[in-house]
Amino acid sequence: MKIAALFGGQGSQYPGMGKSLREESAAARQVYECAGDILGFDVAKASDQSSEEELAQTRMAQPVIFTHSLAAFSTARDHLPLPEATAGHSLGEYAALCCAGCFSMEDGFRIIAARAQVMEEAAGSAPGAMVAILGSDPEAVETVCARYENVWAVNYNLPNQTVISGETQGCLGAARELEKAGARTTRLAVSSAFHTPLMERAAQQLKEKVQDIAYAPPRWDFYSNLTGEKLVPEDFPDYFARHMVSPVLFTRQVAAMAANGVEACVEFGPKRTASTLSKKNCRSLAVFQVEDMETFKKTIEALA
Repeated sequence: MKIAALFGGQGSQYPGMGKSLREESAAARQVYECAGDILGFDVAKASDQSSEEELAQTRMAQPVIFTHSLAAFSTARDHLPLPEATAGHSLGEYAALCCAGCFSMEDGFRIIAARAQVMEEAAGSAPGAMVAILGSDPEAVETVCARYENVWAVNYNLPNQTVISGETQGCLGAARELEKAGARTTRLAVSSAFHTPLMERAAQQLKEKVQDIAYAPPRWDFYSNLTGEKLVPEDFPDYFARHMVSPVLFTRQVAAMAANGVEACVEFGPKRTASTLSKKNCRSLAVFQVEDMETFKKTIEALA
């Protein structure tokens, strides 16, 4: 069975995430210790004791999700068949690339710290909104967004689920118009217009901050949000910058994985959003989760 390692994005954080992994897995504890050394705060304590509101802040959400994802992968990697492919959803791409050997774990924390910082600052200087649109096809969503200034379709999650992003007034106006046409809408708990050209300044700042890190090609097939296809980034800092201002082509990405023989996805990290979306996009995919010791043991039993 050809397996892909999958990693989720921002919004999947919750208080207590990673606790059982740290309690029972030495590999997970090592990841959290490394995170604390590089990031300069106790990530385990923050994950356990922060409120939902505190964890939802970009400067906190991105490091704790990235850490949990790497801890879950480190716990399971010696017990599962090696993946032949990897992918992530938005923030999840960084864990996917790290686990595929494109940069060290230590450098991964440095990259995430820089990304969280510039995106948090962007939320303060250029606030915006993101809204999930359910029950409308992407073309209809794009048509409505085009009628508003600085509003774009940015996350193509399912054939009938697209996230829009942009300046707050226009984004909410587009959402209301789509609602009147029969769609359902949910505003996301973010304070900036992620994956849009409004993040360009933050993207260039990130590019500058991560220039000196050592990068390598992925050891497994990597499927990109940016292209929706298998990709080997030639210039990682430039790729990270373009990724920040470009749509997440997740539907195309899942289709490409399935077309290239991926039969199962194992999602590593909090919740199971990315694997659930993958299954909805491609019913033939088997999906599994490693989030805590319970799901780890179930996945080992199913795949080992």
